[in-house]
Amino acid sequence: MSEANGERIKVTVRWVQILDNLEPAFKEKGEFVFKSVVSSDNLDGEPTEGRYPATGHISISDQPVFNREILNWEIFEGEVSDHLVIELFGEELDKFSANDMLDSYRREFRGPVSEWIGTYGPGEDISESDDGGEDPEMMSNWRVNIFIDRV
Repeated sequence: MSEANGERIKVTVRWVQILDNLEPAFKEKGEFVFKSVVSSDNLDGEPTEGRYPATGHISISDQPVFNREILNWEIFEGEVSDHLVIELFGEELDKFSANDMLDSYRREFRGPVSEWIGTYGPGEDISESDDGGEDPEMMSNWRVNIFIDRV
């Protein structure tokens, strides 16, 4: 599909950081899967969905130094003109009880695509004049780093 005045972009989840593995204290690592939904008013309402890893799970600790996992997971490549929504969902898998969900992530972009190009990570939305608004990449139990680039 080609959008009038659109630009081709690629959205990549560079890394995730787990602050709470949602496991008992004696268990050092949680087993995680991540799901993405990327949508746009420009895509006729057809979201692009993904899963990381494609099969199985990844084990991540919540202990500092061991709690960041490099993913470099491409969640979208396509043409958009003035709107994009990125949603991420993390799930910690359990064998003997219900799975635990991480806080959900959502960031919406509007306006010229050229203004979206860049990295979105914890702390980049905070400034000295910050009005106390929330940084979407800083959820209570995990962090995420997203990169948007032209294709």
